[in-house]
Amino acid sequence: YGIAEHDFQIWVGIYARFGKGPLLNPPKVTGVFRLNLVKWKQENLASISETCIHFGYRSPGSVYQWECLYNKQGPQALLRLRRGRK
Repeated sequence: YGIAEHDFQIWVGIYARFGKGPLLNPPKVTGVFRLNLVKWKQENLASISETCIHFGYRSPGSVYQWECLYNKQGPQALLRLRRGRK
């Protein structure tokens, strides 16, 4: 079906943990959500996949970018981050 295996594994993990809810209605992404996600990932030494499944969030690329931003600029950078164009 043209779905990357890694993404499919994340979706299956989210479904196994939460059911179809987060797949159909993803969690609202706020600065606090991003910060909690990155902190949890680092405190638990979790992989990006494990973090996505734990939070019911299906975008591993975003998790990677948020962690890089957090490591370079600190937690305030995640709280200030806005979606879309400036």
